[in-house]
Amino acid sequence: MSHGLDGSRRPDPFTEPAADGPTELVPNEKGDLVERLSAGTATILLVWLIGIGAGTALLGVWLLVYLLSGARLGIAALFGGPGLYTALTGASGPCVLWLAGRAQGHGLGWFLLTAVKIGLVMLAILFAFVAVSMLVFGFAPGPGAPIAAATALVLTLAATLIWGVATWLADRYISRARLRTG
Repeated sequence: MSHGLDGSRRPDPFTEPAADGPTELVPNEKGDLVERLSAGTATILLVWLIGIGAGTALLGVWLLVYLLSGARLGIAALFGGPGLYTALTGASGPCVLWLAGRAQGHGLGWFLLTAVKIGLVMLAILFAFVAVSMLVFGFAPGPGAPIAAATALVLTLAATLIWGVATWLADRYISRARLRTG
């Protein structure tokens, strides 16, 4: 709030969220006003981030299987049990990226670099799971394992670039729309 010449308080268009914007002021447990995303904005953002993450993960798995084996996964594989878990895993990437960088004024480069880091950690976890599973079941990697790993790496990097751009766009939109324009 800023003070007028007569001592009245009026909204400060540069620091307070717009009344019809994507954020709102709500009291916390101490009674202080804090800014948070409105319910509608949070819902749309979550659908956007989950859709981007799940879509890129499903497309990546479909491409990986097709490039390595020539087989095309059907609807049952993509939207059945394995596809559901793949989509959930993929959806976590952009959501974690949003939580790491929201409303901090980071540029596109930061979002891209952080998305790549998140994607590489997720891929490392997947590789570790595959390696441990192979040890438990007594399998050894075949001659195509390095090609599969390299292909998975390239597809992960491509997906993370999409995550970075999509999350940065959402952050920029909310940052611009949250303040009054006068």
